[in-house]
Amino acid sequence: MHRNITYSEDDYYLSYLNISLHNGSPMRLCGGRFASYIEKKFGIKKLPYDIKLIDLILDGDNTDELFVELPKEYFLNWERYPCLGEQVKESSSDFVKNATYHDVYIISHDDSDLLDFIHPYDSSLNELFREKYKTNHPVNLAAYEHSNGHKFRPYESYMAYWRAYIIFETVQNCKFIDRYLSKTDGIDIFKKNYNQVNKLWVDKYSSSFNRLALFRSFITRVEMSNNTIRFTYSDISDFLLTHCNSSILDLKSDMTTLLEIHHDWKNKSKISGLATYESALNLLKRDIYFLFEWLCYAGMKESEVIDTWIYKDRQMQSWSQLKDVLDFEEVKFFESFKQYVPYYSGNIKDWLSCYDLSTIYDYLKSLDSFNPWIRGFYDLHELINKKGDIRLVQPRVIDNLLILSIRTEIIIREVFSSLSGTQEPDLLKKLFLELPGLISDSKSTSVFKAIADKENWGLTELRERPEDIFSKVDACNVGKNWSKDQKYFFKQLLKFVTSRNYFAHHSYKDSELNNHITEMCGNVFVSCLHSVLYISALSSQGINQNRTPRTSL
Repeated sequence: MHRNITYSEDDYYLSYLNISLHNGSPMRLCGGRFASYIEKKFGIKKLPYDIKLIDLILDGDNTDELFVELPKEYFLNWERYPCLGEQVKESSSDFVKNATYHDVYIISHDDSDLLDFIHPYDSSLNELFREKYKTNHPVNLAAYEHSNGHKFRPYESYMAYWRAYIIFETVQNCKFIDRYLSKTDGIDIFKKNYNQVNKLWVDKYSSSFNRLALFRSFITRVEMSNNTIRFTYSDISDFLLTHCNSSILDLKSDMTTLLEIHHDWKNKSKISGLATYESALNLLKRDIYFLFEWLCYAGMKESEVIDTWIYKDRQMQSWSQLKDVLDFEEVKFFESFKQYVPYYSGNIKDWLSCYDLSTIYDYLKSLDSFNPWIRGFYDLHELINKKGDIRLVQPRVIDNLLILSIRTEIIIREVFSSLSGTQEPDLLKKLFLELPGLISDSKSTSVFKAIADKENWGLTELRERPEDIFSKVDACNVGKNWSKDQKYFFKQLLKFVTSRNYFAHHSYKDSELNNHITEMCGNVFVSCLHSVLYISALSSQGINQNRTPRTSL
Protein backbone atom coordinates (compact mmCIF):
# COMPACT_ATOMS: atom_id res chain seq x y z
CA MET A 1 0.00 0.00 0.00
CA HIS A 2 1.28 3.43 -0.91
CA ARG A 3 2.51 5.74 1.83
CA ASN A 4 4.60 8.88 1.91
CA ILE A 5 5.73 9.66 5.46
CA THR A 6 7.64 12.74 6.56
CA TYR A 7 10.27 12.06 9.21
CA SER A 8 11.75 14.62 11.59
CA GLU A 9 14.80 14.63 13.83
CA ASP A 10 12.50 15.91 16.57
CA ASP A 11 11.16 12.36 16.86
CA TYR A 12 14.56 11.07 17.99
CA TYR A 13 13.63 12.26 21.48
CA LEU A 14 10.02 11.04 21.82
CA SER A 15 10.82 8.97 24.93
CA TYR A 16 12.66 11.79 26.71
CA LEU A 17 11.58 15.37 25.98
CA ASN A 18 13.30 17.68 28.45
CA ILE A 19 11.46 20.67 29.97
CA SER A 20 14.57 22.81 30.70
CA LEU A 21 13.67 22.81 34.39
CA HIS A 22 16.99 24.33 35.45
CA ASN A 23 16.12 27.55 33.62
CA GLY A 24 12.46 27.95 34.50
CA SER A 25 10.91 31.02 32.93
CA PRO A 26 8.05 32.66 34.83
CA MET A 27 6.43 33.52 31.48
CA ARG A 28 6.23 30.03 30.00
CA LEU A 29 4.51 26.71 30.65
CA CYS A 30 7.91 25.04 30.46
CA GLY A 31 10.97 25.01 28.22
CA GLY A 32 13.05 22.51 26.30
CA ARG A 33 11.91 20.02 23.71
CA PHE A 34 8.61 19.30 25.45
CA ALA A 35 7.62 22.97 25.21
CA SER A 36 8.43 22.98 21.49
CA TYR A 37 6.49 19.75 20.97
CA ILE A 38 3.28 20.73 22.73
CA GLU A 39 3.23 24.19 21.15
CA LYS A 40 3.91 22.87 17.66
CA LYS A 41 1.50 19.94 17.83
CA PHE A 42 -1.32 21.36 19.97
CA GLY A 43 -0.78 25.10 19.95
CA ILE A 44 -0.58 25.08 23.77
CA LYS A 45 1.72 27.83 25.05
CA LYS A 46 0.27 28.30 28.54
CA LEU A 47 -2.28 26.79 30.89
CA PRO A 48 -5.17 28.47 32.72
CA TYR A 49 -4.03 30.71 35.57
CA ASP A 50 -0.46 30.41 34.20
CA ILE A 51 -0.04 27.01 35.82
CA LYS A 52 3.48 25.70 35.19
CA LEU A 53 4.22 22.18 34.06
CA ILE A 54 6.63 21.59 36.92
CA ASP A 55 3.81 22.30 39.38
CA LEU A 56 1.77 19.50 37.79
CA ILE A 57 4.78 17.18 37.79
CA LEU A 58 5.56 17.71 41.47
CA ASP A 59 1.91 17.67 42.54
CA GLY A 60 1.11 14.17 41.24
CA ASP A 61 2.48 10.64 40.98
CA ASN A 62 4.16 9.10 37.92
CA THR A 63 4.09 12.40 36.09
CA ASP A 64 7.34 12.11 34.12
CA GLU A 65 9.69 9.46 32.71
CA LEU A 66 12.89 10.65 34.37
CA PHE A 67 13.78 13.24 36.99
CA VAL A 68 17.41 14.04 37.69
CA GLU A 69 19.27 16.21 40.18
CA LEU A 70 22.45 17.62 38.70
CA PRO A 71 25.53 18.94 40.54
CA LYS A 72 25.22 22.69 41.01
CA GLU A 73 28.92 22.99 40.16
CA TYR A 74 28.08 22.14 36.55
CA PHE A 75 25.91 25.25 36.24
CA LEU A 76 28.34 27.42 38.16
CA ASN A 77 31.05 26.39 35.67
CA TRP A 78 28.77 27.22 32.73
CA GLU A 79 30.12 30.47 31.32
CA ARG A 80 27.43 32.98 30.35
CA TYR A 81 24.69 30.71 31.68
CA PRO A 82 22.02 30.05 30.37
CA CYS A 83 23.22 30.71 26.78
CA LEU A 84 23.35 27.42 24.88
CA GLY A 85 26.57 26.49 23.16
CA GLU A 86 28.69 28.39 25.67
CA GLN A 87 31.72 26.67 27.11
CA VAL A 88 31.54 24.90 30.46
CA LYS A 89 34.74 25.01 32.49
CA GLU A 90 36.44 21.65 32.64
CA SER A 91 35.99 19.79 35.90
CA SER A 92 38.19 17.05 37.28
CA SER A 93 35.12 15.29 38.61
CA ASP A 94 33.28 12.84 36.33
CA PHE A 95 30.20 13.44 38.44
CA VAL A 96 30.22 17.08 37.32
CA LYS A 97 31.39 16.49 33.74
CA ASN A 98 28.74 13.91 32.91
CA ALA A 99 25.99 16.38 33.77
CA THR A 100 26.53 17.81 30.30
CA TYR A 101 24.39 14.94 28.99
CA HIS A 102 21.28 16.51 30.52
CA ASP A 103 20.45 17.93 27.07
CA VAL A 104 21.78 15.27 24.75
CA TYR A 105 21.97 15.82 20.98
CA ILE A 106 21.58 12.59 19.02
CA ILE A 107 23.68 11.92 15.92
CA SER A 108 23.63 8.66 13.98
CA HIS A 109 27.10 7.40 13.03
CA ASP A 110 28.23 5.14 10.22
CA ASP A 111 28.06 1.40 10.74
CA SER A 112 25.64 1.73 13.63
CA ASP A 113 24.41 -1.44 15.31
CA LEU A 114 20.81 -1.95 16.37
CA LEU A 115 21.52 -0.91 19.95
CA ASP A 116 22.97 2.39 18.71
CA PHE A 117 19.52 3.49 17.53
CA ILE A 118 18.06 3.24 21.04
CA HIS A 119 17.85 6.54 22.95
CA PRO A 120 21.18 7.06 24.79
CA TYR A 121 19.46 7.24 28.19
CA ASP A 122 18.38 3.63 27.66
CA SER A 123 21.69 2.49 26.18
CA SER A 124 25.11 4.17 26.22
CA LEU A 125 24.21 6.80 28.85
CA ASN A 126 22.16 4.57 31.10
CA GLU A 127 24.95 4.21 33.67
CA LEU A 128 26.83 7.43 32.96
CA PHE A 129 23.82 9.71 33.24
CA ARG A 130 20.41 8.17 33.89
CA GLU A 131 21.26 6.00 36.89
CA LYS A 132 23.87 8.40 38.24
CA TYR A 133 21.58 11.43 38.56
CA LYS A 134 18.13 9.87 38.79
CA THR A 135 16.19 10.87 41.92
CA ASN A 136 12.71 11.19 43.34
CA HIS A 137 10.78 14.43 43.07
CA PRO A 138 11.85 16.79 45.85
CA VAL A 139 9.30 18.45 48.08
CA ASN A 140 10.79 21.82 47.17
CA LEU A 141 13.13 22.76 44.35
CA ALA A 142 16.44 24.23 45.47
CA ALA A 143 17.47 27.40 43.63
CA TYR A 144 20.92 28.93 43.25
CA GLU A 145 22.39 32.06 41.72
CA HIS A 146 25.04 32.07 39.04
CA SER A 147 27.90 34.56 39.24
CA ASN A 148 26.27 36.46 36.37
CA GLY A 149 23.11 36.93 38.43
CA HIS A 150 20.94 34.30 36.70
CA LYS A 151 19.00 31.95 38.94
CA PHE A 152 19.09 28.21 38.23
CA ARG A 153 17.66 25.02 39.64
CA PRO A 154 19.97 21.98 39.31
CA TYR A 155 17.27 19.63 38.05
CA GLU A 156 15.79 18.32 34.83
CA SER A 157 12.59 16.47 34.06
CA TYR A 158 11.93 14.39 30.95
CA MET A 159 8.51 13.53 29.60
CA ALA A 160 7.52 11.14 26.81
CA TYR A 161 5.67 12.73 23.91
CA TRP A 162 2.39 11.07 24.86
CA ARG A 163 2.26 13.13 28.07
CA ALA A 164 1.17 15.98 25.79
CA TYR A 165 -2.06 14.05 25.23
CA ILE A 166 -2.69 14.19 28.98
CA ILE A 167 -2.28 17.96 29.03
CA PHE A 168 -4.48 18.25 25.95
CA GLU A 169 -7.29 16.21 27.53
CA THR A 170 -7.06 18.15 30.78
CA VAL A 171 -7.29 21.44 28.90
CA GLN A 172 -10.38 20.18 27.06
CA ASN A 173 -11.98 19.01 30.31
CA CYS A 174 -11.32 22.41 31.88
CA LYS A 175 -12.15 24.54 28.86
CA PHE A 176 -12.64 28.23 29.76
CA ILE A 177 -12.31 27.41 33.47
CA ASP A 178 -10.45 30.67 34.11
CA ARG A 179 -13.47 32.63 32.92
CA TYR A 180 -15.81 31.51 35.66
CA LEU A 181 -13.74 30.24 38.62
CA SER A 182 -11.43 32.08 40.97
CA LYS A 183 -7.73 31.40 40.68
CA THR A 184 -7.61 29.35 43.88
CA ASP A 185 -10.60 27.17 43.00
CA GLY A 186 -9.64 26.92 39.34
CA ILE A 187 -6.08 25.78 39.98
CA ASP A 188 -7.30 23.18 42.45
CA ILE A 189 -9.85 21.78 39.98
CA PHE A 190 -7.36 21.82 37.07
CA LYS A 191 -4.73 19.93 39.08
CA LYS A 192 -7.24 17.35 40.29
CA ASN A 193 -8.42 16.79 36.73
CA TYR A 194 -4.85 16.52 35.49
CA ASN A 195 -4.02 13.91 38.14
CA GLN A 196 -7.12 11.89 37.22
CA VAL A 197 -6.30 11.93 33.51
CA ASN A 198 -2.65 11.22 34.22
CA LYS A 199 -3.53 8.19 36.37
CA LEU A 200 -5.77 6.82 33.61
CA TRP A 201 -3.06 7.21 30.99
CA VAL A 202 -0.29 5.82 33.17
CA ASP A 203 -2.33 2.82 34.32
CA LYS A 204 -4.04 2.00 31.02
CA TYR A 205 -2.05 3.46 28.14
CA SER A 206 1.56 4.09 29.18
CA SER A 207 2.95 0.68 28.23
CA SER A 208 1.42 0.95 24.75
CA PHE A 209 2.71 4.46 24.10
CA ASN A 210 6.14 3.75 25.57
CA ARG A 211 6.54 0.88 23.12
CA LEU A 212 5.38 3.18 20.36
CA ALA A 213 7.77 5.97 21.39
CA LEU A 214 10.60 3.46 21.24
CA PHE A 215 9.59 2.23 17.78
CA ARG A 216 8.91 5.66 16.30
CA SER A 217 12.22 7.08 17.49
CA PHE A 218 14.11 4.03 16.31
CA ILE A 219 12.53 3.92 12.84
CA THR A 220 12.94 7.66 12.38
CA ARG A 221 16.65 7.40 13.09
CA VAL A 222 16.98 4.45 10.72
CA GLU A 223 15.08 6.18 7.92
CA MET A 224 17.02 9.43 8.31
CA SER A 225 20.38 7.71 8.64
CA ASN A 226 22.96 8.01 5.88
CA ASN A 227 24.42 4.66 6.82
CA THR A 228 24.18 1.50 4.83
CA ILE A 229 21.67 -0.33 6.99
CA ARG A 230 22.68 -3.94 7.48
CA PHE A 231 19.44 -5.26 8.94
CA THR A 232 15.87 -5.82 7.79
CA TYR A 233 12.64 -4.42 9.18
CA SER A 234 11.95 -7.88 10.55
CA ASP A 235 15.28 -7.71 12.40
CA ILE A 236 14.29 -4.32 13.80
CA SER A 237 10.94 -5.64 15.02
CA ASP A 238 12.49 -8.69 16.69
CA PHE A 239 15.14 -6.54 18.36
CA LEU A 240 12.69 -3.97 19.70
CA LEU A 241 10.21 -6.57 20.95
CA THR A 242 13.03 -8.29 22.81
CA HIS A 243 14.33 -4.96 24.12
CA CYS A 244 10.97 -4.02 25.65
CA ASN A 245 10.11 -7.60 26.65
CA SER A 246 7.00 -7.67 24.45
CA SER A 247 5.40 -9.76 21.72
CA ILE A 248 3.16 -9.29 18.71
CA LEU A 249 0.21 -9.96 21.03
CA ASP A 250 1.16 -6.81 22.94
CA LEU A 251 1.24 -4.87 19.67
CA LYS A 252 -2.23 -6.12 18.76
CA SER A 253 -3.48 -5.07 22.19
CA ASP A 254 -1.82 -1.68 21.65
CA MET A 255 -3.67 -1.22 18.37
CA THR A 256 -7.01 -1.89 20.05
CA THR A 257 -6.08 0.64 22.74
CA LEU A 258 -5.20 3.35 20.24
CA LEU A 259 -8.33 2.73 18.19
CA GLU A 260 -10.44 2.99 21.37
CA ILE A 261 -8.89 6.38 22.12
CA HIS A 262 -9.52 7.44 18.52
CA HIS A 263 -13.17 6.38 18.78
CA ASP A 264 -13.58 8.31 22.04
CA TRP A 265 -11.99 11.49 20.69
CA LYS A 266 -13.93 11.28 17.44
CA ASN A 267 -17.18 11.20 19.40
CA LYS A 268 -16.08 14.06 21.65
CA SER A 269 -15.14 16.08 18.58
CA LYS A 270 -18.61 15.59 17.09
CA ILE A 271 -20.41 16.38 20.35
CA SER A 272 -18.37 19.46 21.25
CA GLY A 273 -18.22 20.85 17.73
CA LEU A 274 -14.75 22.17 18.56
CA ALA A 275 -11.91 21.82 16.07
CA THR A 276 -9.36 21.33 18.85
CA TYR A 277 -9.71 17.54 18.76
CA GLU A 278 -8.66 17.44 15.10
CA SER A 279 -5.02 18.15 15.94
CA ALA A 280 -5.03 15.37 18.53
CA LEU A 281 -6.73 12.97 16.11
CA ASN A 282 -4.14 13.72 13.44
CA LEU A 283 -1.32 13.01 15.89
CA LEU A 284 -3.03 9.83 17.02
CA LYS A 285 -3.40 8.80 13.37
CA ARG A 286 0.37 9.05 13.05
CA ASP A 287 0.78 6.83 16.11
CA ILE A 288 -1.66 4.31 14.66
CA TYR A 289 0.17 4.34 11.33
CA PHE A 290 3.52 3.52 12.94
CA LEU A 291 1.92 0.74 14.96
CA PHE A 292 0.45 -0.60 11.71
CA GLU A 293 3.97 -0.64 10.26
CA TRP A 294 5.35 -2.45 13.30
CA LEU A 295 2.71 -5.16 13.01
CA CYS A 296 3.70 -5.60 9.36
CA TYR A 297 7.38 -5.79 10.30
CA ALA A 298 6.42 -8.39 12.92
CA GLY A 299 5.05 -10.68 10.22
CA MET A 300 1.44 -9.70 9.55
CA LYS A 301 0.29 -8.89 6.02
CA GLU A 302 -1.05 -5.40 5.40
CA SER A 303 -4.51 -6.71 4.52
CA GLU A 304 -4.48 -8.93 7.61
CA VAL A 305 -3.78 -5.96 9.87
CA ILE A 306 -6.56 -3.92 8.26
CA ASP A 307 -9.05 -6.80 8.47
CA THR A 308 -8.29 -7.51 12.15
CA TRP A 309 -9.84 -4.19 13.21
CA ILE A 310 -12.91 -4.10 11.02
CA TYR A 311 -16.51 -4.32 12.19
CA LYS A 312 -18.02 -7.75 11.62
CA ASP A 313 -21.64 -8.01 10.48
CA ARG A 314 -21.97 -4.21 10.66
CA GLN A 315 -21.83 -4.39 14.45
CA MET A 316 -20.43 -1.22 16.03
CA GLN A 317 -17.55 -1.50 18.46
CA SER A 318 -15.92 0.71 21.07
CA TRP A 319 -13.01 1.28 18.68
CA SER A 320 -12.63 2.92 15.29
CA GLN A 321 -12.10 0.73 12.26
CA LEU A 322 -8.48 0.78 11.17
CA LYS A 323 -9.45 1.24 7.52
CA ASP A 324 -11.28 4.44 8.48
CA VAL A 325 -8.33 5.85 10.41
CA LEU A 326 -5.63 4.84 7.94
CA ASP A 327 -7.57 5.62 4.82
CA PHE A 328 -5.24 3.84 2.42
CA GLU A 329 -6.47 4.37 -1.11
CA GLU A 330 -5.91 0.69 -1.87
CA VAL A 331 -8.60 -0.24 0.66
CA LYS A 332 -11.01 2.24 -0.93
CA PHE A 333 -10.13 0.94 -4.39
CA PHE A 334 -11.05 -2.63 -3.47
CA GLU A 335 -14.28 -1.60 -1.75
CA SER A 336 -15.23 0.50 -4.78
CA PHE A 337 -14.47 -2.42 -7.09
CA LYS A 338 -16.61 -4.81 -5.03
CA GLN A 339 -19.45 -2.30 -4.82
CA TYR A 340 -19.68 -1.18 -8.43
CA VAL A 341 -18.71 -4.24 -10.49
CA PRO A 342 -21.96 -6.10 -9.66
CA TYR A 343 -23.89 -2.87 -10.27
CA TYR A 344 -22.58 -2.63 -13.84
CA SER A 345 -22.72 -6.36 -14.51
CA GLY A 346 -26.43 -7.15 -14.66
CA ASN A 347 -25.99 -8.44 -18.23
CA ILE A 348 -23.37 -10.96 -17.12
CA LYS A 349 -24.69 -11.79 -13.67
CA ASP A 350 -24.73 -15.55 -14.25
CA TRP A 351 -21.29 -15.54 -15.84
CA LEU A 352 -19.81 -13.45 -13.03
CA SER A 353 -21.29 -15.75 -10.38
CA CYS A 354 -18.89 -18.46 -11.56
CA TYR A 355 -15.90 -16.44 -10.40
CA ASP A 356 -14.66 -15.00 -7.15
CA LEU A 357 -14.47 -11.23 -7.46
CA SER A 358 -11.76 -11.00 -4.80
CA THR A 359 -9.62 -13.50 -6.71
CA ILE A 360 -10.00 -11.50 -9.91
CA TYR A 361 -9.05 -8.32 -8.06
CA ASP A 362 -6.00 -9.93 -6.47
CA TYR A 363 -4.88 -11.12 -9.90
CA LEU A 364 -5.32 -7.66 -11.40
CA LYS A 365 -3.55 -6.07 -8.44
CA SER A 366 -0.50 -8.20 -9.21
CA LEU A 367 -0.19 -6.45 -12.59
CA ASP A 368 1.87 -3.24 -12.70
CA SER A 369 -0.54 -1.73 -15.22
CA PHE A 370 -3.56 -2.06 -12.94
CA ASN A 371 -2.83 0.82 -10.55
CA PRO A 372 -3.64 3.67 -12.98
CA TRP A 373 -6.70 1.72 -14.17
CA ILE A 374 -8.20 1.27 -10.70
CA ARG A 375 -7.38 4.87 -9.78
CA GLY A 376 -9.32 6.00 -12.85
CA PHE A 377 -12.17 3.65 -11.91
CA TYR A 378 -12.29 5.00 -8.34
CA ASP A 379 -11.85 8.67 -9.25
CA LEU A 380 -14.63 8.47 -11.82
CA HIS A 381 -17.12 7.33 -9.19
CA GLU A 382 -15.90 9.86 -6.65
CA LEU A 383 -16.46 12.50 -9.30
CA ILE A 384 -19.96 11.54 -10.36
CA ASN A 385 -21.09 10.99 -6.76
CA LYS A 386 -19.81 14.35 -5.57
CA LYS A 387 -22.61 16.57 -4.28
CA GLY A 388 -22.93 20.32 -4.47
CA ASP A 389 -25.36 22.96 -5.68
CA ILE A 390 -22.66 25.04 -7.34
CA ARG A 391 -19.77 23.34 -9.12
CA LEU A 392 -17.29 25.61 -10.89
CA VAL A 393 -14.72 22.96 -11.77
CA GLN A 394 -14.75 21.26 -15.15
CA PRO A 395 -15.76 17.59 -14.88
CA ARG A 396 -12.99 15.07 -15.37
CA VAL A 397 -15.19 12.25 -16.68
CA ILE A 398 -13.47 12.09 -20.05
CA ASP A 399 -10.03 12.21 -18.42
CA ASN A 400 -10.81 9.08 -16.42
CA LEU A 401 -12.41 7.31 -19.39
CA LEU A 402 -9.27 7.99 -21.41
CA ILE A 403 -7.11 6.46 -18.67
CA LEU A 404 -9.42 3.45 -18.39
CA SER A 405 -9.40 2.73 -22.13
CA ILE A 406 -5.64 3.12 -22.55
CA ARG A 407 -4.87 1.10 -19.44
CA THR A 408 -7.32 -1.63 -20.43
CA GLU A 409 -5.15 -2.30 -23.47
CA ILE A 410 -1.99 -2.26 -21.36
CA ILE A 411 -3.56 -4.69 -18.86
CA ILE A 412 -4.46 -7.07 -21.70
CA ARG A 413 -0.92 -6.80 -23.04
CA GLU A 414 0.56 -7.52 -19.61
CA VAL A 415 -1.74 -10.52 -19.17
CA PHE A 416 -0.52 -11.86 -22.52
CA SER A 417 3.13 -11.40 -21.55
CA SER A 418 2.64 -13.04 -18.15
CA LEU A 419 0.94 -16.06 -19.74
CA SER A 420 3.34 -16.45 -22.65
CA GLY A 421 6.56 -15.43 -20.98
CA THR A 422 7.38 -13.41 -24.10
CA GLN A 423 6.95 -9.87 -25.35
CA GLU A 424 3.43 -9.22 -26.59
CA PRO A 425 2.88 -8.45 -30.31
CA ASP A 426 2.95 -4.79 -31.33
CA LEU A 427 -0.43 -5.09 -33.04
CA LEU A 428 -3.37 -5.53 -30.66
CA LYS A 429 -5.20 -7.48 -33.37
CA LYS A 430 -2.40 -10.05 -33.51
CA LEU A 431 -2.46 -10.32 -29.72
CA PHE A 432 -6.12 -11.40 -29.79
CA LEU A 433 -5.27 -13.88 -32.53
CA GLU A 434 -2.57 -15.52 -30.39
CA LEU A 435 -4.41 -15.32 -27.05
CA PRO A 436 -6.41 -18.58 -27.53
CA GLY A 437 -3.16 -20.53 -27.41
CA LEU A 438 -2.57 -19.28 -23.87
CA ILE A 439 -6.05 -19.74 -22.38
CA SER A 440 -7.58 -23.21 -22.30
CA ASP A 441 -11.18 -22.16 -22.81
CA SER A 442 -12.91 -23.24 -26.02
CA LYS A 443 -15.68 -20.65 -25.82
CA SER A 444 -13.30 -17.72 -25.49
CA THR A 445 -11.13 -19.09 -28.31
CA SER A 446 -13.85 -18.51 -30.88
CA VAL A 447 -14.51 -15.05 -29.44
CA PHE A 448 -10.87 -13.94 -29.67
CA LYS A 449 -10.47 -15.30 -33.19
CA ALA A 450 -13.63 -13.52 -34.33
CA ILE A 451 -12.36 -10.24 -32.86
CA ALA A 452 -9.12 -10.58 -34.85
CA ASP A 453 -11.05 -11.22 -38.07
CA LYS A 454 -10.22 -8.47 -40.59
CA GLU A 455 -13.85 -7.54 -41.25
CA ASN A 456 -14.81 -7.46 -37.57
CA TRP A 457 -11.67 -5.52 -36.62
CA GLY A 458 -12.62 -2.92 -39.20
CA LEU A 459 -15.77 -2.17 -37.21
CA THR A 460 -13.62 -0.38 -34.62
CA GLU A 461 -12.27 2.18 -37.08
CA LEU A 462 -13.72 5.70 -36.93
CA ARG A 463 -12.39 7.30 -40.12
CA GLU A 464 -15.88 8.42 -41.11
CA ARG A 465 -16.47 10.03 -37.71
CA PRO A 466 -19.84 8.34 -37.08
CA GLU A 467 -22.31 10.04 -34.75
CA ASP A 468 -22.59 6.82 -32.75
CA ILE A 469 -19.10 5.39 -32.46
CA PHE A 470 -20.48 1.97 -31.49
CA SER A 471 -23.21 1.68 -34.15
CA LYS A 472 -21.25 -0.72 -36.39
CA VAL A 473 -20.37 -3.00 -33.49
CA ASP A 474 -23.97 -3.06 -32.23
CA ALA A 475 -25.22 -3.97 -35.73
CA CYS A 476 -22.76 -6.83 -36.14
CA ASN A 477 -24.18 -10.37 -36.19
CA VAL A 478 -21.60 -13.06 -35.62
CA GLY A 479 -21.49 -16.46 -33.98
CA LYS A 480 -25.02 -17.64 -34.62
CA ASN A 481 -24.42 -20.70 -32.46
CA TRP A 482 -22.69 -18.78 -29.71
CA SER A 483 -23.97 -18.47 -26.18
CA LYS A 484 -25.36 -15.21 -24.88
CA ASP A 485 -22.12 -14.57 -22.95
CA GLN A 486 -19.94 -15.16 -26.02
CA LYS A 487 -21.93 -12.67 -28.08
CA TYR A 488 -21.88 -10.15 -25.26
CA PHE A 489 -18.13 -10.24 -24.63
CA PHE A 490 -17.38 -10.20 -28.35
CA LYS A 491 -19.15 -6.85 -28.64
CA GLN A 492 -17.71 -5.46 -25.39
CA LEU A 493 -14.15 -6.23 -26.47
CA LEU A 494 -14.75 -4.58 -29.86
CA LYS A 495 -16.31 -1.57 -28.11
CA PHE A 496 -13.23 -1.30 -25.92
CA VAL A 497 -11.00 -1.30 -29.03
CA THR A 498 -13.28 1.34 -30.58
CA SER A 499 -12.98 3.48 -27.44
CA ARG A 500 -9.22 3.12 -27.50
CA ASN A 501 -9.17 4.21 -31.16
CA TYR A 502 -11.39 7.19 -30.43
CA PHE A 503 -9.21 8.52 -27.62
CA ALA A 504 -6.06 7.96 -29.67
CA HIS A 505 -7.25 9.82 -32.78
CA HIS A 506 -10.43 11.86 -32.20
CA SER A 507 -12.09 14.49 -30.03
CA TYR A 508 -15.36 15.26 -31.83
CA LYS A 509 -17.52 13.48 -29.19
CA ASP A 510 -15.65 14.81 -26.16
CA SER A 511 -18.49 16.95 -24.86
CA GLU A 512 -20.84 13.96 -24.89
CA LEU A 513 -18.27 11.68 -23.31
CA ASN A 514 -17.62 14.21 -20.55
CA ASN A 515 -21.21 13.80 -19.30
CA HIS A 516 -21.55 10.66 -17.22
CA ILE A 517 -25.30 10.34 -17.81
CA THR A 518 -24.97 9.82 -21.58
CA GLU A 519 -25.30 6.35 -23.08
CA MET A 520 -22.00 6.70 -24.93
CA CYS A 521 -20.12 7.45 -21.73
CA GLY A 522 -21.64 4.37 -20.10
CA ASN A 523 -20.76 2.19 -23.08
CA VAL A 524 -17.11 3.23 -22.99
CA PHE A 525 -16.88 2.56 -19.27
CA VAL A 526 -18.65 -0.81 -19.31
CA SER A 527 -16.69 -2.03 -22.33
CA CYS A 528 -13.40 -1.35 -20.53
CA LEU A 529 -14.62 -2.88 -17.27
CA HIS A 530 -16.04 -6.05 -18.81
CA SER A 531 -13.07 -6.53 -21.14
CA VAL A 532 -10.76 -6.47 -18.13
CA LEU A 533 -13.05 -8.78 -16.14
CA TYR A 534 -13.37 -11.28 -18.98
CA ILE A 535 -9.69 -11.66 -19.80
CA SER A 536 -8.46 -11.50 -16.20
CA ALA A 537 -11.03 -14.05 -15.03
CA LEU A 538 -9.96 -16.48 -17.76
CA SER A 539 -6.29 -15.88 -17.01
CA SER A 540 -6.17 -15.80 -13.22
CA GLN A 541 -5.17 -18.83 -11.21
CA GLY A 542 -8.15 -18.74 -8.87
CA ILE A 543 -10.82 -19.74 -11.39
CA ASN A 544 -13.27 -22.40 -10.37
CA GLN A 545 -12.61 -24.85 -13.17
CA ASN A 546 -15.96 -26.55 -12.69
CA ARG A 547 -17.63 -23.14 -13.11
CA THR A 548 -20.17 -23.96 -10.42
CA PRO A 549 -22.34 -20.86 -9.93
CA ARG A 550 -22.06 -19.21 -6.54
CA THR A 551 -25.13 -18.28 -4.59
CA SER A 552 -23.66 -14.85 -3.94
CA LEU A 553 -20.59 -12.75 -4.60
